[in-house]
Amino acid sequence: MISIVQLYPAELGITGDRGNVRTIEERASARGVDHVTTLVGVGEEMPADVDIVVIGNGPLSALRGVHADLMSRATALQSFIESGGTLFAVGGSAELLGAGIDLTDGDSVEGLGLMPYRVARTRERRVGYITVDTPGLRVVGFEDHASEWTLTDPSTAYGTVIAGRGSFVRGEARGELVRHGNAFAGNVQGPVLPLNPGLADVLIEAAAERRGLTLSTSTTGVLDEYAQGARSAIERFIHDKGFKTIQL
Repeated sequence: MISIVQLYPAELGITGDRGNVRTIEERASARGVDHVTTLVGVGEEMPADVDIVVIGNGPLSALRGVHADLMSRATALQSFIESGGTLFAVGGSAELLGAGIDLTDGDSVEGLGLMPYRVARTRERRVGYITVDTPGLRVVGFEDHASEWTLTDPSTAYGTVIAGRGSFVRGEARGELVRHGNAFAGNVQGPVLPLNPGLADVLIEAAAERRGLTLSTSTTGVLDEYAQGARSAIERFIHDKGFKTIQL
């Protein structure tokens, strides 16, 4: 049995983030592992024993709305990450997990300092399909953000951008997705896990190893077939439509 928590589903769920949780549930079942999912809102307690935490995307107003509550969980989340817990954050929530967010008006939002980067909001919005090479897996999806990340630990860069812009510089190329222990953060939307069941498997495998669970061999099911169809369409369109930068 694995325990999944989705933090702030009402406030941070604008890019289909429930789909990320649903994919983890389905892939866990496909690997022979039972699961229980708890939705945790502002002011609500997390279960005492958690394996996977998922946090979604939202606008700056939503980030400000959950900021105080999320900061109050910083120590618990830090212990969770340090103990090998699996965390998956997308978009705005991923930005809050870093050192902070520097806004275009000169103001800043304090981050939790749990992930090794700082975020600067820009006046150029990066919109379009994205393809990212990660260890053993090509991730595809959609990016729609106006931020540039500066990694304080370059070794945590998890993916290299093949098409699109991504969130940070990685050597001579662009990068997307950060992995710090078993904590993953990035700006790939779509939502990303239904499009990339293999990435969901990475999260489940990390949680299962920590828990000492044995996973059955992954089999191709309906989810995989749908994902492959969507991935094929994205990979076909990405070269035609390319990447767009919108001046804000």
